Amino acid sequence: MAAFFALKNFTALSDLHPNMAHLKIIGIVIGKTDVRGFPDRKNIGSERYTFSFTIRDSPIHFVNATSWGNEDYIRSLSNSFRVGECVIIENPLIQRKELEREEKFSPTTPSDCKLLLSEDHSTVKVCSSCEVDTKLLSLIHLPVKESRDYYSLSDIVANGHSLDGRIINVLAAVRSVGEPKYFTTSDRRKGQRCEVKLYDEMESSFAMICWDNESILLAQSWMPRETVIFASDVRISFDRFRNCMTATVISKTIITTNPDTPEANILLNFIRENKETSLLDDEINSYLKESINFFCIRQSKGWIENQCALM
Repeated sequence: MAAFFALKNFTALSDLHPNMAHLKIIGIVIGKTDVRGFPDRKNIGSERYTFSFTIRDSPIHFVNATSWGNEDYIRSLSNSFRVGECVIIENPLIQRKELEREEKFSPTTPSDCKLLLSEDHSTVKVCSSCEVDTKLLSLIHLPVKESRDYYSLSDIVANGHSLDGRIINVLAAVRSVGEPKYFTTSDRRKGQRCEVKLYDEMESSFAMICWDNESILLAQSWMPRETVIFASDVRISFDRFRNCMTATVISKTIITTNPDTPEANILLNFIRENKETSLLDDEINSYLKESINFFCIRQSKGWIENQCALM
């Protein structure tokens, strides 16, 4: 048995065109969405389920894949692999993508095609890292956008409202990853939220919000003050409650962890050299926060006691 799968035994993503059949494709998963359900138009009262992911087989070429089916099949397939794992896809249907419609909600890809996976004809197999060429594994650390095509956090703060609603790329270090918070909406849909605090050479704290399970799982793997991310296509918004700019991970977003670029390496060196200073800043901020909370409690207690005395 060969030590790894040879790329020549698979159809390259650069060679895809509509109506190709009996294909075998290998790639590393660089992005993935949550499972979603939709009313089935053909079977009133039932639902169809779907999820999408993005695979890459070279520095230049990557493509979106979507699977539709019943809930058990889709959830099982989605749970079988994560971002950063290599997969082999057999017998996908190759379709030409509808640029304007699909790239509004899906990651922008250089390919004119997309993959459609069906329960009856297609299979997805996860490869162990020891079976895969290291050239393929290394692609997880290459951003899908040009390495200099990003806003620094200070650029975002300086531009303020002019970037409100814009979709941009961000390069930043991870300061902290919050615990996921789970909730149920008024229409009984379950949701989740996780806040990641970012920083760089000029900005000490900037919030990035994750609303989907896949990005939250990815964020939970990040080591604070040791991880740099290149977040492609995040939405920038002005948070009126906190009176500051924030970033939000959306369905178009692809996040590259510890990107192998000159710009990311400069930032990584900065956070390593300033790690102790940053930890001291956190301790001071935590102490000040606790002091403010204690002061507020004492003030509230005094106000309540005064109100009781007047009654």
